Amino acid sequence: MATPTPVVVALLLSLALGAAGHATGLKSELTLQGATDLRHDEAHEDRWDGRSQIDLTAEGTCAEPWQWKTAGRIQGDSFGDGGFFGRGETRNEVDVDLREAYLRYENDRFAVQAGNQIVKWGKMDELVITDNVNPQDLDQFIIPWLDDRKLAVPMVAAEAYFGPTTVELLLLPRPFIHRVPFFDSDWALFRHNRQVGADATSSYPDVAARYLDLGVNVNAPGWGDSEIGGRLRSTAGTVDFAIDGFVYHQRFPVFHGDGPTLAALFAPEATGAALTSPTIGGVVRNRFLNANPEATASYPWVATLGGEVETTLGDYGVRAEVARTLGGQYQGEAPDGTVTVFTADQTLLGVGGDLTRNAFYGNLQLVQQWVEEAGSLLFVGKQAATVVATLQYDLLAGTLTPALYAAWDLGDNASYLRPRLEYKVNDRLTVEAGLELFTGNKHTALGSFTANDQGYVLATLGF
Repeated sequence: MATPTPVVVALLLSLALGAAGHATGLKSELTLQGATDLRHDEAHEDRWDGRSQIDLTAEGTCAEPWQWKTAGRIQGDSFGDGGFFGRGETRNEVDVDLREAYLRYENDRFAVQAGNQIVKWGKMDELVITDNVNPQDLDQFIIPWLDDRKLAVPMVAAEAYFGPTTVELLLLPRPFIHRVPFFDSDWALFRHNRQVGADATSSYPDVAARYLDLGVNVNAPGWGDSEIGGRLRSTAGTVDFAIDGFVYHQRFPVFHGDGPTLAALFAPEATGAALTSPTIGGVVRNRFLNANPEATASYPWVATLGGEVETTLGDYGVRAEVARTLGGQYQGEAPDGTVTVFTADQTLLGVGGDLTRNAFYGNLQLVQQWVEEAGSLLFVGKQAATVVATLQYDLLAGTLTPALYAAWDLGDNASYLRPRLEYKVNDRLTVEAGLELFTGNKHTALGSFTANDQGYVLATLGF
Protein backbone atom coordinates (compact mmCIF):
# COMPACT_ATOMS: atom_id res chain seq x y z
CA MET A 1 0.00 0.00 0.00
CA ALA A 2 1.38 3.40 -0.98
CA THR A 3 1.59 5.93 1.84
CA PRO A 4 -1.33 8.37 1.80
CA THR A 5 0.66 11.18 3.46
CA PRO A 6 1.74 13.04 0.26
CA VAL A 7 -1.78 13.00 -1.12
CA VAL A 8 -3.38 14.12 2.13
CA VAL A 9 -0.86 16.93 2.60
CA ALA A 10 -1.20 18.05 -1.01
CA LEU A 11 -4.99 18.07 -0.89
CA LEU A 12 -5.03 20.00 2.40
CA LEU A 13 -2.59 22.49 0.90
CA SER A 14 -4.84 22.80 -2.13
CA LEU A 15 -7.83 23.59 0.06
CA ALA A 16 -5.82 26.18 1.97
CA LEU A 17 -4.66 27.82 -1.25
CA GLY A 18 -8.20 27.74 -2.53
CA ALA A 19 -9.43 29.61 0.51
CA ALA A 20 -6.74 32.24 0.06
CA GLY A 21 -7.08 32.50 -3.70
CA HIS A 22 -9.96 32.69 -6.11
CA ALA A 23 -11.55 30.81 -9.03
CA THR A 24 -10.86 27.60 -7.12
CA GLY A 25 -12.41 24.42 -8.51
CA LEU A 26 -12.93 21.30 -6.42
CA LYS A 27 -13.99 18.09 -8.12
CA SER A 28 -14.22 14.46 -7.11
CA GLU A 29 -15.33 11.32 -8.89
CA LEU A 30 -16.20 7.95 -7.36
CA THR A 31 -15.92 4.83 -9.53
CA LEU A 32 -17.22 1.40 -8.53
CA GLN A 33 -16.68 -1.64 -10.73
CA GLY A 34 -17.42 -5.33 -10.36
CA ALA A 35 -16.60 -8.09 -12.83
CA THR A 36 -16.99 -11.84 -13.07
CA ASP A 37 -15.35 -14.40 -15.32
CA LEU A 38 -17.62 -15.69 -18.08
CA ARG A 39 -15.78 -18.98 -18.56
CA HIS A 40 -12.77 -20.34 -16.74
CA ASP A 41 -10.80 -21.05 -19.89
CA GLU A 42 -7.26 -20.28 -18.71
CA ALA A 43 -5.23 -21.69 -15.86
CA HIS A 44 -4.28 -18.48 -14.09
CA GLU A 45 -7.06 -15.93 -14.48
CA ASP A 46 -9.21 -14.21 -11.89
CA ARG A 47 -12.71 -15.57 -11.32
CA TRP A 48 -13.93 -12.17 -10.17
CA ASP A 49 -12.63 -8.74 -9.30
CA GLY A 50 -13.89 -5.54 -7.74
CA ARG A 51 -12.59 -1.99 -7.77
CA SER A 52 -13.47 1.15 -5.87
CA GLN A 53 -11.73 4.34 -6.88
CA ILE A 54 -12.06 7.97 -5.94
CA ASP A 55 -10.33 10.78 -7.86
CA LEU A 56 -9.93 14.13 -6.10
CA THR A 57 -8.98 17.30 -7.99
CA ALA A 58 -8.46 20.84 -6.74
CA GLU A 59 -7.27 23.76 -8.86
CA GLY A 60 -7.29 27.52 -8.85
CA THR A 61 -5.22 30.70 -8.72
CA CYS A 62 -3.29 31.87 -5.68
CA ALA A 63 -2.06 35.18 -7.13
CA GLU A 64 -2.43 36.23 -10.76
CA PRO A 65 -0.99 34.92 -13.03
CA TRP A 66 -0.04 31.91 -10.87
CA GLN A 67 -2.23 28.81 -11.14
CA TRP A 68 -2.06 25.48 -9.34
CA LYS A 69 -3.57 22.03 -9.56
CA THR A 70 -3.55 18.95 -7.34
CA ALA A 71 -5.08 15.59 -8.27
CA GLY A 72 -4.98 12.42 -6.20
CA ARG A 73 -6.40 8.92 -6.46
CA ILE A 74 -7.36 6.34 -3.84
CA GLN A 75 -7.97 2.93 -5.36
CA GLY A 76 -8.92 -0.38 -3.79
CA ASP A 77 -8.90 -3.68 -5.67
CA SER A 78 -10.00 -7.21 -4.84
CA PHE A 79 -9.16 -10.18 -7.06
CA GLY A 80 -10.62 -13.59 -6.37
CA ASP A 81 -9.78 -17.26 -6.86
CA GLY A 82 -6.58 -17.22 -8.86
CA GLY A 83 -5.05 -14.63 -11.10
CA PHE A 84 -1.86 -14.88 -13.14
CA PHE A 85 -0.25 -12.23 -10.99
CA GLY A 86 -1.63 -13.63 -7.75
CA ARG A 87 -0.92 -16.60 -5.58
CA GLY A 88 -4.04 -18.64 -6.25
CA GLU A 89 -6.05 -16.82 -3.60
CA THR A 90 -8.13 -13.72 -3.02
CA ARG A 91 -6.02 -10.55 -2.84
CA ASN A 92 -6.96 -7.12 -1.56
CA GLU A 93 -4.87 -4.09 -2.52
CA VAL A 94 -5.13 -0.39 -1.71
CA ASP A 95 -3.12 2.34 -3.45
CA VAL A 96 -3.03 6.06 -2.70
CA ASP A 97 -1.35 8.07 -5.45
CA LEU A 98 -0.62 11.71 -6.08
CA ARG A 99 -1.33 11.90 -9.80
CA GLU A 100 -0.71 15.59 -10.47
CA ALA A 101 0.47 18.50 -8.33
CA TYR A 102 1.97 21.50 -10.08
CA LEU A 103 2.30 25.27 -10.12
CA ARG A 104 1.90 27.18 -13.39
CA TYR A 105 2.90 30.70 -14.41
CA GLU A 106 1.46 31.98 -17.69
CA ASN A 107 1.29 35.25 -19.62
CA ASP A 108 0.76 36.18 -23.28
CA ARG A 109 4.28 35.20 -24.33
CA PHE A 110 5.23 32.10 -22.36
CA ALA A 111 4.24 29.66 -19.62
CA VAL A 112 6.21 27.61 -17.11
CA GLN A 113 4.76 24.65 -15.23
CA ALA A 114 6.63 22.71 -12.53
CA GLY A 115 5.63 19.71 -10.45
CA ASN A 116 4.14 16.25 -10.83
CA GLN A 117 2.64 16.32 -14.33
CA ILE A 118 1.17 14.31 -17.19
CA VAL A 119 2.13 15.55 -20.65
CA LYS A 120 0.35 14.33 -23.78
CA TRP A 121 2.05 14.46 -27.13
CA GLY A 122 0.60 13.05 -30.33
CA LYS A 123 -2.68 12.85 -32.19
CA MET A 124 -3.51 9.15 -32.21
CA ASP A 125 -5.92 9.11 -29.25
CA GLU A 126 -5.61 5.60 -27.78
CA LEU A 127 -2.50 4.77 -29.85
CA VAL A 128 -0.10 7.63 -29.16
CA ILE A 129 3.05 6.34 -30.76
CA THR A 130 5.36 9.31 -30.21
CA ASP A 131 4.25 9.99 -26.65
CA ASN A 132 6.78 8.47 -24.26
CA VAL A 133 7.09 11.39 -21.87
CA ASN A 134 5.20 9.72 -19.04
CA PRO A 135 5.72 6.08 -18.13
CA GLN A 136 2.80 3.78 -18.78
CA ASP A 137 0.99 2.07 -15.92
CA LEU A 138 1.52 -1.68 -16.34
CA ASP A 139 -0.72 -2.66 -13.44
CA GLN A 140 -2.98 -4.30 -16.02
CA PHE A 141 -1.87 -5.80 -19.31
CA ILE A 142 -4.41 -3.77 -21.28
CA ILE A 143 -5.59 -0.37 -20.09
CA PRO A 144 -7.05 1.13 -23.26
CA TRP A 145 -7.80 4.54 -21.84
CA LEU A 146 -4.82 6.86 -22.21
CA ASP A 147 -5.53 8.92 -19.08
CA ASP A 148 -5.47 5.82 -16.88
CA ARG A 149 -2.29 4.44 -18.43
CA LYS A 150 -0.09 7.41 -17.69
CA LEU A 151 1.92 7.88 -14.50
CA ALA A 152 2.61 11.47 -13.46
CA VAL A 153 6.30 12.26 -12.92
CA PRO A 154 8.16 15.36 -11.67
CA MET A 155 9.12 17.69 -14.50
CA VAL A 156 9.48 21.29 -15.61
CA ALA A 157 7.61 22.26 -18.79
CA ALA A 158 8.07 25.59 -20.57
CA GLU A 159 6.08 26.94 -23.51
CA ALA A 160 6.77 29.97 -25.70
CA TYR A 161 4.09 31.41 -28.01
CA PHE A 162 4.83 32.83 -31.47
CA GLY A 163 1.48 33.49 -33.11
CA PRO A 164 0.10 30.15 -34.32
CA THR A 165 3.31 28.37 -33.26
CA THR A 166 4.16 27.02 -29.82
CA VAL A 167 7.58 25.77 -28.77
CA GLU A 168 7.64 23.44 -25.77
CA LEU A 169 10.65 22.28 -23.74
CA LEU A 170 10.64 19.58 -21.06
CA LEU A 171 13.08 18.65 -18.32
CA LEU A 172 12.48 15.52 -16.24
CA PRO A 173 14.99 15.66 -13.37
CA ARG A 174 15.95 12.29 -11.92
CA PRO A 175 12.99 10.42 -13.45
CA PHE A 176 11.53 7.64 -11.37
CA ILE A 177 12.21 4.88 -13.87
CA HIS A 178 12.16 2.25 -11.12
CA ARG A 179 8.39 2.82 -10.84
CA VAL A 180 7.73 0.87 -14.02
CA PRO A 181 8.37 -2.79 -13.20
CA PHE A 182 6.60 -5.77 -14.71
CA PHE A 183 3.11 -5.50 -13.25
CA ASP A 184 3.86 -4.70 -9.62
CA SER A 185 6.59 -3.54 -7.29
CA ASP A 186 7.80 -7.11 -6.76
CA TRP A 187 7.96 -8.06 -10.45
CA ALA A 188 4.85 -10.20 -10.37
CA LEU A 189 5.52 -11.85 -13.74
CA PHE A 190 8.60 -13.47 -12.25
CA ARG A 191 6.77 -14.19 -9.00
CA HIS A 192 4.58 -16.56 -10.99
CA ASN A 193 7.53 -18.04 -12.90
CA ARG A 194 9.49 -18.60 -9.69
CA GLN A 195 6.65 -20.65 -8.25
CA VAL A 196 6.33 -22.69 -11.46
CA GLY A 197 10.05 -23.47 -11.34
CA ALA A 198 9.98 -24.33 -7.65
CA ASP A 199 7.08 -26.72 -8.17
CA ALA A 200 8.87 -28.38 -11.10
CA THR A 201 12.02 -28.96 -9.01
CA SER A 202 10.35 -29.87 -5.71
CA SER A 203 12.20 -33.23 -5.68
CA TYR A 204 15.42 -31.22 -5.15
CA PRO A 205 14.70 -28.98 -2.11
CA ASP A 206 17.89 -26.92 -2.46
CA VAL A 207 17.10 -26.16 -6.11
CA ALA A 208 13.46 -25.33 -5.36
CA ALA A 209 14.54 -22.99 -2.55
CA ARG A 210 17.01 -21.23 -4.84
CA TYR A 211 14.26 -20.83 -7.45
CA LEU A 212 12.13 -18.94 -4.93
CA ASP A 213 15.12 -16.75 -4.04
CA LEU A 214 15.55 -15.47 -7.60
CA GLY A 215 15.09 -11.72 -7.77
CA VAL A 216 15.47 -8.56 -9.82
CA ASN A 217 17.65 -5.62 -8.84
CA VAL A 218 17.05 -2.08 -10.15
CA ASN A 219 19.62 0.66 -9.73
CA ALA A 220 18.08 3.89 -8.47
CA PRO A 221 18.48 6.72 -11.01
CA GLY A 222 20.76 9.68 -10.30
CA TRP A 223 20.68 13.28 -11.47
CA GLY A 224 22.63 12.25 -14.55
CA ASP A 225 19.55 10.28 -15.60
CA SER A 226 17.50 13.45 -16.16
CA GLU A 227 15.60 13.50 -19.45
CA ILE A 228 14.97 16.31 -21.95
CA GLY A 229 12.51 16.84 -24.78
CA GLY A 230 11.29 19.48 -27.18
CA ARG A 231 8.25 19.98 -29.37
CA LEU A 232 7.16 22.50 -31.98
CA ARG A 233 3.51 22.61 -32.97
CA SER A 234 1.75 24.98 -35.32
CA THR A 235 -1.25 25.48 -37.60
CA ALA A 236 -1.40 26.26 -41.30
CA GLY A 237 -4.97 26.85 -42.45
CA THR A 238 -6.95 23.83 -41.28
CA VAL A 239 -3.87 21.65 -40.79
CA ASP A 240 -2.30 21.12 -37.36
CA PHE A 241 1.22 19.73 -37.37
CA ALA A 242 4.06 19.13 -34.92
CA ILE A 243 7.57 17.75 -34.67
CA ASP A 244 9.13 16.53 -31.45
CA GLY A 245 12.24 14.94 -30.02
CA PHE A 246 12.84 13.25 -26.70
CA VAL A 247 16.00 11.81 -25.13
CA TYR A 248 14.98 9.52 -22.31
CA HIS A 249 15.23 6.13 -20.67
CA GLN A 250 13.41 3.33 -22.44
CA ARG A 251 10.14 2.84 -20.58
CA PHE A 252 10.24 -0.93 -20.88
CA PRO A 253 13.11 -2.67 -19.06
CA VAL A 254 15.60 -5.24 -20.29
CA PHE A 255 17.28 -7.77 -18.03
CA HIS A 256 20.91 -8.76 -17.63
CA GLY A 257 22.39 -11.49 -15.47
CA ASP A 258 23.92 -14.94 -15.34
CA GLY A 259 22.58 -17.29 -18.00
CA PRO A 260 21.04 -19.87 -15.63
CA THR A 261 19.20 -17.14 -13.70
CA LEU A 262 17.75 -15.49 -16.80
CA ALA A 263 16.71 -18.86 -18.23
CA ALA A 264 14.98 -19.75 -14.96
CA LEU A 265 13.09 -16.44 -14.81
CA PHE A 266 11.95 -16.42 -18.43
CA ALA A 267 11.43 -20.13 -19.17
CA PRO A 268 10.57 -21.94 -15.92
CA GLU A 269 9.03 -25.01 -17.56
CA ALA A 270 12.02 -25.72 -19.81
CA THR A 271 14.49 -24.86 -17.06
CA GLY A 272 12.67 -27.09 -14.58
CA ALA A 273 12.82 -29.99 -17.02
CA ALA A 274 16.56 -29.50 -17.52
CA LEU A 275 17.21 -29.22 -13.77
CA THR A 276 15.49 -32.55 -13.13
CA SER A 277 16.81 -34.35 -16.21
CA PRO A 278 18.34 -37.76 -15.39
CA THR A 279 21.10 -37.19 -17.95
CA ILE A 280 22.16 -33.53 -17.73
CA GLY A 281 20.41 -32.51 -14.51
CA GLY A 282 23.52 -32.73 -12.34
CA VAL A 283 25.51 -30.31 -14.47
CA VAL A 284 22.57 -27.93 -14.91
CA ARG A 285 21.81 -27.92 -11.18
CA ASN A 286 25.41 -27.14 -10.33
CA ARG A 287 25.46 -24.15 -12.71
CA PHE A 288 22.11 -22.93 -11.42
CA LEU A 289 23.10 -23.10 -7.74
CA ASN A 290 26.40 -21.30 -8.39
CA ALA A 291 24.89 -18.51 -10.50
CA ASN A 292 24.07 -15.09 -9.08
CA PRO A 293 20.36 -15.41 -8.17
CA GLU A 294 19.69 -11.75 -8.90
CA ALA A 295 19.13 -10.32 -12.39
CA THR A 296 19.41 -6.60 -13.08
CA ALA A 297 16.69 -4.59 -14.81
CA SER A 298 17.92 -1.61 -16.80
CA TYR A 299 16.21 1.17 -18.72
CA PRO A 300 18.69 2.13 -21.47
CA TRP A 301 18.98 5.59 -23.02
CA VAL A 302 17.05 6.04 -26.27
CA ALA A 303 16.05 8.97 -28.49
CA THR A 304 12.72 9.32 -30.28
CA LEU A 305 12.11 11.72 -33.17
CA GLY A 306 8.54 12.14 -34.31
CA GLY A 307 6.12 14.14 -36.38
CA GLU A 308 2.37 14.38 -36.79
CA VAL A 309 -0.29 16.04 -38.89
CA GLU A 310 -4.05 16.39 -38.42
CA THR A 311 -6.84 18.06 -40.39
CA THR A 312 -10.53 17.81 -41.21
CA LEU A 313 -12.19 16.81 -44.47
CA GLY A 314 -15.87 17.64 -44.15
CA ASP A 315 -17.28 15.53 -41.31
CA TYR A 316 -14.09 13.47 -41.16
CA GLY A 317 -11.02 14.04 -39.05
CA VAL A 318 -7.80 12.50 -40.38
CA ARG A 319 -4.39 12.23 -38.78
CA ALA A 320 -1.00 10.59 -39.20
CA GLU A 321 2.08 10.10 -37.05
CA VAL A 322 5.56 8.78 -37.62
CA ALA A 323 8.24 8.07 -35.02
CA ARG A 324 11.79 6.78 -35.12
CA THR A 325 13.38 5.46 -31.92
CA LEU A 326 17.16 5.09 -31.91
CA GLY A 327 19.10 2.74 -29.66
CA GLY A 328 16.19 0.69 -28.33
CA GLN A 329 17.02 -2.55 -26.54
CA TYR A 330 14.98 -5.75 -26.62
CA GLN A 331 15.13 -9.01 -24.75
CA GLY A 332 15.94 -11.83 -27.15
CA GLU A 333 17.29 -15.30 -27.61
CA ALA A 334 20.85 -15.85 -28.81
CA PRO A 335 21.66 -18.58 -31.39
CA ASP A 336 22.78 -20.88 -28.56
CA GLY A 337 19.39 -20.51 -26.85
CA THR A 338 20.49 -18.25 -24.00
CA VAL A 339 18.55 -15.13 -23.04
CA THR A 340 20.31 -11.97 -24.24
CA VAL A 341 19.69 -8.33 -25.19
CA PHE A 342 19.63 -6.92 -28.72
CA THR A 343 20.04 -3.26 -29.67
CA ALA A 344 17.86 -2.13 -32.58
CA ASP A 345 16.16 0.95 -33.98
CA GLN A 346 12.40 1.03 -34.31
CA THR A 347 10.06 2.82 -36.72
CA LEU A 348 6.37 3.42 -36.06
CA LEU A 349 3.80 4.73 -38.53
CA GLY A 350 0.21 5.47 -37.58
CA VAL A 351 -2.80 6.68 -39.54
CA GLY A 352 -6.30 7.31 -38.28
CA GLY A 353 -9.64 8.88 -39.01
CA ASP A 354 -12.88 9.65 -37.23
CA LEU A 355 -16.41 10.59 -38.19
CA THR A 356 -18.94 12.51 -36.13
CA ARG A 357 -22.37 12.73 -37.69
CA ASN A 358 -25.46 13.56 -35.65
CA ALA A 359 -25.54 10.99 -32.82
CA PHE A 360 -22.89 8.69 -34.34
CA TYR A 361 -19.17 8.68 -33.60
CA GLY A 362 -16.60 6.34 -35.14
CA ASN A 363 -12.81 6.21 -34.92
CA LEU A 364 -10.43 3.88 -36.78
CA GLN A 365 -6.66 3.77 -36.28
CA LEU A 366 -3.81 1.63 -37.62
CA VAL A 367 -0.25 1.52 -36.30
CA GLN A 368 2.56 -0.39 -38.01
CA GLN A 369 5.82 -1.16 -36.21
CA TRP A 370 9.19 -2.27 -37.60
CA VAL A 371 12.09 -3.41 -35.38
CA GLU A 372 15.35 -3.59 -37.30
CA GLU A 373 16.86 -6.66 -35.64
CA ALA A 374 17.69 -10.00 -37.26
CA GLY A 375 17.81 -11.93 -33.97
CA SER A 376 15.00 -13.71 -32.16
CA LEU A 377 13.04 -11.28 -29.94
CA LEU A 378 11.09 -12.48 -26.91
CA PHE A 379 8.66 -9.63 -26.23
CA VAL A 380 7.85 -8.03 -29.57
CA GLY A 381 7.60 -9.06 -33.18
CA LYS A 382 9.96 -7.53 -35.70
CA GLN A 383 6.87 -6.34 -37.52
CA ALA A 384 3.53 -5.71 -35.86
CA ALA A 385 0.30 -4.05 -36.90
CA THR A 386 -2.48 -3.00 -34.56
CA VAL A 387 -5.95 -1.81 -35.55
CA VAL A 388 -8.19 -0.02 -33.05
CA ALA A 389 -11.81 0.92 -33.68
CA THR A 390 -14.30 2.83 -31.54
CA LEU A 391 -18.01 3.02 -32.41
CA GLN A 392 -20.79 4.64 -30.42
CA TYR A 393 -24.31 5.99 -30.99
CA ASP A 394 -26.27 8.25 -28.65
CA LEU A 395 -29.92 7.35 -28.05
CA LEU A 396 -32.66 9.00 -26.02
CA ALA A 397 -31.16 12.47 -26.27
CA GLY A 398 -27.73 11.18 -25.30
CA THR A 399 -28.76 9.38 -22.11
CA LEU A 400 -28.28 5.86 -23.54
CA THR A 401 -25.13 5.04 -25.52
CA PRO A 402 -24.26 1.62 -26.95
CA ALA A 403 -20.56 1.50 -27.84
CA LEU A 404 -17.81 -0.85 -28.95
CA TYR A 405 -14.06 -0.61 -28.40
CA ALA A 406 -12.10 -3.17 -30.42
CA ALA A 407 -8.39 -3.80 -30.89
CA TRP A 408 -6.77 -6.34 -33.21
CA ASP A 409 -3.14 -7.42 -33.15
CA LEU A 410 -2.71 -8.54 -36.75
CA GLY A 411 0.66 -10.14 -36.03
CA ASP A 412 -0.54 -12.49 -33.29
CA ASN A 413 -4.07 -12.73 -34.71
CA ALA A 414 -5.35 -11.70 -31.28
CA SER A 415 -8.15 -9.32 -30.38
CA TYR A 416 -9.70 -7.45 -27.49
CA LEU A 417 -13.39 -6.48 -27.68
CA ARG A 418 -15.24 -4.30 -25.21
CA PRO A 419 -18.93 -3.90 -26.11
CA ARG A 420 -20.73 -1.78 -23.55
CA LEU A 421 -23.97 0.04 -22.83
CA GLU A 422 -23.79 3.33 -20.96
CA TYR A 423 -26.75 5.02 -19.26
CA LYS A 424 -26.53 8.60 -18.03
CA VAL A 425 -28.86 8.72 -15.02
CA ASN A 426 -28.26 12.43 -14.45
CA ASP A 427 -25.46 14.98 -14.67
CA ARG A 428 -23.61 13.27 -11.83
CA LEU A 429 -24.28 9.55 -12.15
CA THR A 430 -23.44 7.25 -15.08
CA VAL A 431 -23.92 3.47 -15.11
CA GLU A 432 -22.24 1.14 -17.60
CA ALA A 433 -22.47 -2.59 -18.30
CA GLY A 434 -20.34 -4.49 -20.76
CA LEU A 435 -18.06 -7.37 -21.69
CA GLU A 436 -14.31 -7.75 -22.06
CA LEU A 437 -13.54 -10.49 -24.57
CA PHE A 438 -10.13 -11.78 -25.63
CA THR A 439 -9.26 -14.09 -28.51
CA GLY A 440 -6.03 -15.39 -29.95
CA ASN A 441 -2.63 -15.48 -28.27
CA LYS A 442 -3.51 -14.61 -24.69
CA HIS A 443 -0.30 -16.16 -23.33
CA THR A 444 2.44 -13.70 -24.26
CA ALA A 445 5.89 -13.12 -22.84
CA LEU A 446 4.21 -10.82 -20.33
CA GLY A 447 1.76 -13.44 -19.15
CA SER A 448 -1.94 -14.10 -19.43
CA PHE A 449 -4.53 -11.36 -19.66
CA THR A 450 -6.02 -10.75 -16.24
CA ALA A 451 -9.46 -9.63 -17.44
CA ASN A 452 -10.05 -12.70 -19.56
CA ASP A 453 -13.63 -12.89 -20.93
CA GLN A 454 -15.37 -10.90 -18.23
CA GLY A 455 -18.74 -9.29 -17.75
CA TYR A 456 -18.66 -6.09 -15.73
CA VAL A 457 -20.81 -3.33 -14.25
CA LEU A 458 -19.38 0.14 -13.70
CA ALA A 459 -20.86 3.15 -11.91
CA THR A 460 -19.33 6.65 -11.92
CA LEU A 461 -20.53 9.39 -9.58
CA GLY A 462 -19.22 12.93 -9.81
CA PHE A 463 -19.60 15.42 -6.99
